[in-house]
Amino acid sequence: MAAPSLVTRSVNKAKYEVQHKVLLGVEPVWRYVLNGTSTRAFRKSGSGLSEESARVLRDLNRDGCALSTVEALTGDPTLLGRLQAEAKALEAERADEVAAKAKALLEIDDLGDGNTKPYLVQFLDAERPVVQPDGLLAMAALEPGIKSIADAYYGMNVRVADINIWRNLPSSHAPVSSQLWHRDQPDDYLVLKMFIYLEDVTDGSGPLSYVKGTHGKGDRKWRPQGTLFDGHNIRAHDPDMDREVPVARRPRFTGPAGTVVLSDTIGWHKGGQATDTPRLLFHVLFASRAAADHRMLGTPKGLDLATVTPDLAYDKTAVG
Repeated sequence: MAAPSLVTRSVNKAKYEVQHKVLLGVEPVWRYVLNGTSTRAFRKSGSGLSEESARVLRDLNRDGCALSTVEALTGDPTLLGRLQAEAKALEAERADEVAAKAKALLEIDDLGDGNTKPYLVQFLDAERPVVQPDGLLAMAALEPGIKSIADAYYGMNVRVADINIWRNLPSSHAPVSSQLWHRDQPDDYLVLKMFIYLEDVTDGSGPLSYVKGTHGKGDRKWRPQGTLFDGHNIRAHDPDMDREVPVARRPRFTGPAGTVVLSDTIGWHKGGQATDTPRLLFHVLFASRAAADHRMLGTPKGLDLATVTPDLAYDKTAVG
């Protein structure tokens, strides 16, 4: 029998991806079929939550978002300073790019649809960030006080699927793309992200804002009237939210360096519109084993994946 053509293989792959995404949206199938082994392993091992981690988990389960600090979650008074030093070193390597983007923002009148995010510099590769498994960034993401929250929120052993450090540059443009209210694409049944502020985040730094109760464990179908599809995602503007959601249900997470925000970004949220002060943060995405492979870590050259914890989602085909 002849091998399937390239076109046939592409069609089959697209069909599989559609079917997979449908299955990800069916909670019992996602949990007990696609992630059955991880779910059983978590239930055997227990959560191991500290008092602070348990409090954060309660807030996450109820609201879809929660606030803490690096030291409160990890017990390590030095971790924030080490992350800040790592970020500064990475930023120094990208200084020309940061300066060029900042200059370009001053010279353009229109950001278009904004989905290229000209206001954002990611210090690691945006698609397959290469991190060493024993390096600071990976170890910070896997800190027990943090990772235990992610496992317990999903109810299974999850993996770190994305790590990066973001520099949001200030501009006077109207909000676009992820600066507008939106839900993240459902590449997993739940989408838990952690943001650690590495510098103070004020109202002018583009803090994360969130609509409580619209997360993966809440009202997944609600949307405000007036939403529009911009070719990439469904977006809403502040007036749309103002009409329907009280301000008290829309926290705006400002805070000093060391602030930790955890949120299920299946829920409505926005962020990154820095208007007068740049924003610097450490970003981590937690994902189930069945999540779409849109986000994975790039594999460092020479790394023997057989020796690495399965809690880091390395892409074997993407070697840095």
